[in-house]
Amino acid sequence: MDETLAVSSQVLLEAELKNAYTLRSSDLQKSIALTHHVLSQAVASDFKQLTANAQTHLGLFYLIQGEFKKSLDFTQQALSFYQVTNNTKGIADSKYNIGSVYYRTNKYHQALLIFLEGLTLYRELEDHYNIARTLKSMGTIYEYFNDQDKAIESYEKSLEACRKINDWGLESNALNPLSYIYFKQGKEAQAEEMIERSIRLKRETNDVRGLAFALYGRGKIRILQKRFAEAVPDLLESIRIHEFAGDKLGLGMAYNKLGVAYMELNDLAASRKCFLKVIELYDSSNVEFIRFKANYNLYRLAKKEGDAVRAIDYLEKYLTHKESVINKENYNLIKSYEAVHKIESLEREAKSQKEKSEIIERKNAELDSFFYRISHDLKGPISSLIGLYSVVKMDVKDEEMLTLFDMYHSRVLRLNDIVMGLIQLTETTNTEKLKVRVNLSALVDECVKSCQYLPQFNAVKVIKVIQVKEFYSEWAIINTILQNLIENAIKYSQPLPEAYLKIRLYEEDGHLIIVAEDNGQGIPEANQQNIFDMFYRANNRSQGSGLGLYILKRAVERLHGSIEFTSTINVGSTFTVKLPIVAPTLAQPA
Repeated sequence: MDETLAVSSQVLLEAELKNAYTLRSSDLQKSIALTHHVLSQAVASDFKQLTANAQTHLGLFYLIQGEFKKSLDFTQQALSFYQVTNNTKGIADSKYNIGSVYYRTNKYHQALLIFLEGLTLYRELEDHYNIARTLKSMGTIYEYFNDQDKAIESYEKSLEACRKINDWGLESNALNPLSYIYFKQGKEAQAEEMIERSIRLKRETNDVRGLAFALYGRGKIRILQKRFAEAVPDLLESIRIHEFAGDKLGLGMAYNKLGVAYMELNDLAASRKCFLKVIELYDSSNVEFIRFKANYNLYRLAKKEGDAVRAIDYLEKYLTHKESVINKENYNLIKSYEAVHKIESLEREAKSQKEKSEIIERKNAELDSFFYRISHDLKGPISSLIGLYSVVKMDVKDEEMLTLFDMYHSRVLRLNDIVMGLIQLTETTNTEKLKVRVNLSALVDECVKSCQYLPQFNAVKVIKVIQVKEFYSEWAIINTILQNLIENAIKYSQPLPEAYLKIRLYEEDGHLIIVAEDNGQGIPEANQQNIFDMFYRANNRSQGSGLGLYILKRAVERLHGSIEFTSTINVGSTFTVKLPIVAPTLAQPA
């Protein structure tokens, strides 16, 4: 297939798949048909990513329809591809499907852990839509096991995620179950407001299948309020929609509650039909949770009719089904809770650390901005003071006065060093990260030449050994590193006939190694742990601002490198900088 034609075909198929996903709320059968068409075309054209995406969608659609084996088959095929290609979003979507199948087929502890794995991935991606969906499903599992606190926590977190992206349709999914719990806790007004908002949002967003669940939710609340006649229309409408959509789970839930409403209205025949319908729906599938509730309601109905034999029979079935689910799952669920608690604790700790890091980064940015503004404001007046000294040297002849002006001038020069250091520091932090070809040999020569103003310059022999001619990096940052290494060695040289600075650059194990070795004053051992601190000076006689080595370390860290040194007093120092060699970014050579 022509490449342009292939791209065009893939774009059209992706649009069709997106449309199929949107239609799931109003016409599930059409969604399934469309997705199968996309899948066949994607397989034929060898669009592997699109194939996996279509399989994930079919996994979701068959899950809704209650065809759990098909759901798992399609989802597992997609998951295999996502794992090979390390597609985090695809893996998370597959986990959501699998977790949803598990909790619908009585594997609650497995569902909880699978959801948690998916939730962690969605949080990494900051995918609030799917965070909300997953939390809502986890809340359902907690609710099944009467852990109201954890259910509320999950539903409320789901609402938070929905509101971050203003997804009102998704918000109504969490409002529905949350309203029922609130009502049972005595928060009747709040519950009423929630369920009505849920229904309204479903109508506004045209989420037909979601509307069925919202009407079911209001029907449940009406039953709690003993407004049984008002519950019936909501539940009947819910059943009609679920039958059209083919949502087996929703259908069974609605029939079960409708049976309760009819029983309370003394329409016992209609009530029995509803409960038996639930049993029929789930006879061929492994959905015990709704089935044992239907058996319990049939037991209540038989008691009400005075049929002791049938009542005992249904009670036995209820207990058998309930024990097969609840008792088997209790231990596993407790273990799952422990895992959930542990992971949530780690997530809270990670979130706290992230928040602390963000605060520190923000404060550092503010500090850099402050330094930059103040430094530039001071630069002008300091330049004027330095210029004034030149005038004084020409016009003042008194030796004593000149001595005082020399003292004044040395302090101004120190202040100028500090200001220029602060400007250099902020530029090191904030310059654009553009990599260019750096001529290292030429740059070393430039840095050496720029140190000619230092009194010790002519007394130090600079030995240059360059075994790598060029290097792709941020020119300004490499310049800062070399300038500080060279200037520091010359500034702190000793008055020896053979004073030297040996600067070596070579490649080793995918890194550029810069070694600056001198036979200068050295650094006292007691001071070595502090030399990279801002404004640190070993003693009051030290030259400079105390910023040079701090700036050097910041520049090295900017390039994800490392710096080490050895130093002996009156023998000399050796600084070794190690910078990773990375692929070049297209730019003009420097």
